[in-house]
Formats: sequence, C-alpha cells, structure tokens
Amino acid sequence: MDRRDFIKAGAGAFFVASADRVLGAGAPSNRVRLAIVGCRESGRGQWVMRTAMKTPGAEIACVCDVDSRARDWAAALIEKETSVRPRKEVDFRRVLEDPSIDGVISETPDHFHAYSAIQAMRAGKAVYVEKPCGYCPRECELIVETQKRTGQVFQMGNQRRASLSYAAAIRLLQSPESPIGRLRWAKCWYMADRKSIGRGKPSAVPEWLDWNLWQGPAPRTEFHDNYVHYNWHWFRRWGTAETGNNAPHFADAARWALGGEYPELVTCTGGKLFDKGDDYEWPDTFNMSFNYPNGTYITYELTSHCKAKPYMGTSTAFMLYGEGGCAMFAASDTVTLFDADGKEMRKWEPNGATSVGSLTNPAPGLDVMHTGRFVECVRTHDVRTHAPADQAAMSTFMPLLANIALDIRRPIELDPHTGALKTKEAAPYWAREYEKGWELC
Repeated sequence: MDRRDFIKAGAGAFFVASADRVLGAGAPSNRVRLAIVGCRESGRGQWVMRTAMKTPGAEIACVCDVDSRARDWAAALIEKETSVRPRKEVDFRRVLEDPSIDGVISETPDHFHAYSAIQAMRAGKAVYVEKPCGYCPRECELIVETQKRTGQVFQMGNQRRASLSYAAAIRLLQSPESPIGRLRWAKCWYMADRKSIGRGKPSAVPEWLDWNLWQGPAPRTEFHDNYVHYNWHWFRRWGTAETGNNAPHFADAARWALGGEYPELVTCTGGKLFDKGDDYEWPDTFNMSFNYPNGTYITYELTSHCKAKPYMGTSTAFMLYGEGGCAMFAASDTVTLFDADGKEMRKWEPNGATSVGSLTNPAPGLDVMHTGRFVECVRTHDVRTHAPADQAAMSTFMPLLANIALDIRRPIELDPHTGALKTKEAAPYWAREYEKGWELC
C-alpha cells in the first residue's frame, strides 16, 4: 500500500484487524517499557497513564513531571495497581538516556509537544504525543522529517482515529455503495465555557515546580500565579488556543472522511469578542474553513465563551454531508446516517472495549483502543499506528494555519501536495523562537 492509498484508507485497513489484538496479553519477555511525561492527577496525562498501565504487555517504568507532587502521586498509583515501582524523573532529557525505555507518552503543554516527540525519536524511542503535535507549522514538518529519518513508531493522541464505529461508517460512505452519494462538506463545532483566568501577578515559584524545565523550549518569562497548570492554554507563549486544544479531534476525523490531505486554502474569522477582563490572550471565537483540491470543504466553529448545544443537541461533533444525505459523527462514538429529508437511515453504535483490567475509573473505549494500538505497534515495531506522523501533521496544520489566518487577517494558500506555504504574509508565523540550548534544528 503506497502513501496515498494509506491516507485514503484513513488507516481503516487495520482498525478492525487490530481491535482483537489490543487487549491481548504480552509475554514478559515482550513487555513494552514506557515513560509517562506529564502525569498530574487531574490532567489528561493521568487518564492516558491509567489506560497504558492496565494494557497487557505494557509497563510504566518511569514517570516524569516538573511537578514533584505529580511524580509522587503517579509513582504511588502505579506501584499500588501494578506492583511495579517506576523510576521518577524531573527532567525529560534524563528519560531519553535510559536504554531500557521503549516508548515515551508525552502529555505535556503544547509548547513542549514537538520538542519531546522529536528528541524522543532521535533518541531511539517510540512516541505517543498529545494533540496538537506541534506548536507551529514548522514543528509539524520537523516531526514528519524526524519520523521518516529515524523510522520510529509515532502516534498522536487524537483518539477518534481508533473508533470502530467511525471507521465502519467512513468505509461505507467512501465506497461506491454510499447511500448518500459523493461526500462534499463537513461541518464541525466545539462549544466551551472557559471561565475567567483572572489577572495574574508575578509570584514566587512554588517549591513543588521546576519553572525552568516547565518552560522548556519557550523563551523565558517571569512566573505568574495564573499560569499553571491549565491556564497556559490561553497564553500565546505556550498554548495554541481553543483551535489547537480541540480542533485536531474532529478536524482530523472530517479530513479522514473526506479523503483530504493538505488544504489549498485556509480562512478564519472571529476574534476576542467576549472579553472577561482577564489575561486570556487568544481569540475566544473562531470560524475556520478549509478548501481541498478534491472539491471538498471543511468548516469548524469554536467558541470559548458559551457551552450551548446549537447543533444536533450536542456541544461538539461533526456533520458529514453527501449529495443525497448526511451523517452525524458524535463525540459519544456514535454515527447516525440521515437521508436528504432528515430521516434516520442507519446508526453505528460504539463497539470498542469499554474498560481495561480493573481501573478504578475505567477509561472510555476510544482511549483503550488508541493507547492499546500504540503499545502493540511499539511491541511489533509497526509504524502504521492509528495517527502516524504525516496524518498527525496534516490535522495539526489545520488549526495552526487558522490561527495564523486570523492573525494576519487574510486567507492562507498552500501547495496541497506538499503543504508548502504560498502566502508570504504568513511566513513570520511559520516557525517559532526557542530558548537557547533548546533548539530543534
């Protein structure tokens, strides 16, 4: 299967094939030793960690976090649940020096995603990195280049690529037997109500935090009391806005369904329309659009000021429109097919595993299948993960380019075959400034 066939298949060729293998037991001699980087108790990292540590054949051998409380909590939980005492590290770079570590799961802030992924692959480690895989478009390119050069296993944390119901629906809708005809347009939406982050002030760095390591490749700045642990999303120095935070999920699934690669035209309107008098730096409202050379189109509406459910009774999902009907892909992992008059024709229900082992809080089926596929790929050194580097980069490009289009107040044109930038006004935003000693190039 060549690259274009692989992309058109959307990795669906091995979604179902891998489903019965993900939960299969691995022999001790075939155990995959993983390091979790970013494991705060209430963060996304602990959720992925809980899934990974209960995946047969996987072992969490190391926990790494710049927050000493997170390291201690994660290590204690792993030892209690698995009887394995993991090594604790504060500096991600020390993890890479351990030859016994097979793979790294990076659940760090956005500004650290590409750095952790690229350096891990360069060190001979497999990588599972949270979305978005890059902070700027150039970092996405570097991830693809590094994966090709090293041949390492790579997967981004956009779990809907693991959905068996999505895969089954997309296979039918892309086939000549599609009951709604040729696919033309996808409408995505995400509605959130982000509370005020207040006005921060310079503050002493907490004794449990290594602020220098937390900043990593980002240019240094003075610590403020409203930066960590979650509010960094809304500061431009570290976050990528609501677009980078959530759009990679359904933007990726919509692109998968429509068979698109790089868009040829990206537009974005919106702005900071609901100022709450705080330090929130990014716009809170986005209307993005992506035109593809195969004649398809994706729109994505995001807001950070209201969690209403204006479309199909849900605050996030995407609708796929064909020439004779449409299909709604819900966050619940359900797909519903409608004819042109809105009459329900068919429904695909979630059919992935719903728990792993004896998790106190069982992870959703998509987490199980997605993380499990990564572990299986590391074990067999199969680079065909659910979200390989080129697919992750294409779907991360989408919100990053929309952010740039809104900043420069004009559409962005790309070469749809290579992703190369054609709009010169966007060039200054393509790459980023790095702290000395943390450069990627």
